[in-house]
This record gives sequence, C-alpha cells and structure tokens, in this order.
Amino acid sequence: MSSRSSSATSKLHIAACLLGAVLMHRAAAAATLSVCVDRANPTMAMDVRVVRAVAQTQGYTVKLVPFVGYGKGGDGFPLGRFAKMAQTECRLIMGFPVDAGNPRLPPHLEATAAYASTGFVLVRLSGAGNVPLGKLPVGSEVGIAQLDTYAGLLYSLHPNIVMHVYPKDADMLADLQARHIVAGLAWQPSIEGYQRMHPHQQALKIRMLGGKHMLWNLVALYAPGSRAAAALFDKGLAQLRSRGRLDGLIKPFQRAAALHASRRIEVAKLTKKTIHGRLHGPPALYTEDQAAKGAIAYYQNCAMCHGPLLNGQLGGYSGPALKGTDFADPSYHFHVSDIFNFVAKLMPAATPGSLSQEQDVAIMAFLLKQNGYPAGSRQLTYAGAAKSSVPLLYYGK
Repeated sequence: MSSRSSSATSKLHIAACLLGAVLMHRAAAAATLSVCVDRANPTMAMDVRVVRAVAQTQGYTVKLVPFVGYGKGGDGFPLGRFAKMAQTECRLIMGFPVDAGNPRLPPHLEATAAYASTGFVLVRLSGAGNVPLGKLPVGSEVGIAQLDTYAGLLYSLHPNIVMHVYPKDADMLADLQARHIVAGLAWQPSIEGYQRMHPHQQALKIRMLGGKHMLWNLVALYAPGSRAAAALFDKGLAQLRSRGRLDGLIKPFQRAAALHASRRIEVAKLTKKTIHGRLHGPPALYTEDQAAKGAIAYYQNCAMCHGPLLNGQLGGYSGPALKGTDFADPSYHFHVSDIFNFVAKLMPAATPGSLSQEQDVAIMAFLLKQNGYPAGSRQLTYAGAAKSSVPLLYYGK
C-alpha cells in the first residue's frame, strides 16, 4: 500500500472517530431526565423553571411527570408514596419542603441541595401597617387554616391574639378581604397561589414569621439509585447560582438559608435531653380513667378528621396523624404543652375551643396513651398540660 493510500485511510479513520465522538456527544446531550412535579403545589411553575434551567446547563432535556400531591381526604400526601414514585416514576421529585431548623425526609429518600426557601407568613391587606404578630393590639382576631399546625403553635406564644380556624386558606382570606379578621397565618406558597388566581382582589402584604418550624427549604427528593441524576442537579444549581441566574428563577421564594444549605439533608439527631428521656422511658402524666374518658371524647369530636386509628392522612382522613413517628418525632422538638394548647384552643376545627377543660385534658391523656406514655396515679390537670415542658415523643413499637 502506498504512503498516500495509508495517509488517506488514516484520515478517514480519524474522521470516523471524530464523527462517532460528535454523535456520542449529541446522544449524551439529548439524554432525558424524568422529574415528578406536583400539580397541586403552588410552587410548581417555579419548580419547573428551576429544573429546566438546571438541566440545560448539563445538556439534558426534562420529561415532566405530573402528580397530584394530596390524599383521599383532600389534604396531605402519604410520605411513603414519595419513595415509590422516586423508584418507579422519576429520578427527581421537585418542591419538597424541609424544616430549615429540623430537616426530615420521607423514608428511604435523599435530597439535593436546597434551591429556594419559603415558610409561614403573617398575611394582612396591603394598606395595613407592617406590624409583627407579637405587636398586634391585644384582642386582634387572626385566622388560620386548620391544617397549618406549625403556625397554630404560635397561638400559645402570643396571648395578644384571638385565633379563628378555617377549613381552608381561601375561607380565611375571604374573611380577611371582608375585614372580619385583621390578619392571617398561612403557608407562603398558598398565599402566592391565591393572589395569582384572584388578581382583582385587594393585594395582600406578607411578612415572614420567625421562630421554630417557620422557615422551610425546598429540595428535590431522589432514591439512592438516582444519585448520579442528583449530582447533575446540584452541579447545575451551583452554576446557576454562580452566574446570578437563580434568584430570578425562584422569586419570591429566595432566602439566604436555601442558598447555603448543604447538599445532603440529614435527619436531625436526638438532643441529650431526648436521649435521656428515651433511656429512662416516658413519664406517667395522666390516669387510666382520664385516658378512657379521652377515648370517648376523641371518637366523638376528633376521629372524623384524624381517623379512629389516629393515622390521619395515612388512613385517608383530612387531618394529620396524632400518633406515631410522623406525629411525635424527636426532630420536631414538640412538648406536651405545644400540642395541648393547640388542641384545647384551636380544635375541633369547626368549633375551636368549644370543648370543656375536662374534655381537653382527657383527649390529651388519650393521645399520650396512644403514643406510649403510661398511666399513673396522678391526674393530668389543665394548667399542668398547658405549661408542661415534657418532650412529646413516640414510645410505641
């Protein structure tokens, strides 16, 4: 073979290699990332913007897999469903909120870096002053949706307000527009979504609420088998942030806490106080007679929303669970007084505060028994429950 022929063959070989490399690059660039997005989540439009921008930086396209994030009762979404979705339907699940102070994920899942932040807000009409919750005049009437449990805990911290419980945020906001209440406590994305759907109503002013469980970061969930996809997401997110593009994509959900969140969200560890409680067992706070009366009061006034088994949304009911690790997890740092004051003053949702003090205490005794606290010889009192600093934990199996 002549040197000229050999040279030509070599050039053809090089060209073929280059063409193959180009085709392989294009095939890689055309790779598709399947992403689950919640159509019922007010942050969905932002979630889609973020994941598409992130994927673009890495040469991926995005296939959206919509789902509706509420259960049979119309509210909430069983946490176990997220793991099944991440294993069978998509690589990432966008828009999951984690408590900035006590991060906690659904079972068997991990999380990307946070890409935005949100939380609970004080809502007022646009013409109202920018007064914090604790500075509202004594007797100020403030609304809350019945499922906003964390915001409801603020009630016991602010004796200056009178709380009204509504079935939904829309009902509360209608009363705010009618000036029947002076303010509301709500989840920020719900308020943003409401304003988009009601552009002709008087504008609302929101103020982020401070304190425990008030600030939350938004992350993408994934199963351990999708760590490569999560790494690409984090890499693209870092690029968007370094280029100054992220804030424009996540407005109005940008907060410093999200921008500096670590890549891996870890479950909060037990405090020394909690560990001590675990080692020595739960204290006896009520009598068996109180728990028996509490069971009757619970089934008459609470079971229709929280379920006869106290499993709430996991059983298809509208209210949250009142038993188990999803209710009394150590990372929440709840105390008996937190839950008792919420139950006594804001429940039942349809007629808050309508039960007698004896019924309130009995229901609390029943809840304690269901979560593994033993009965004792001393009765639980209303004043004692309202001030109790005993950690609320789940001691069942």
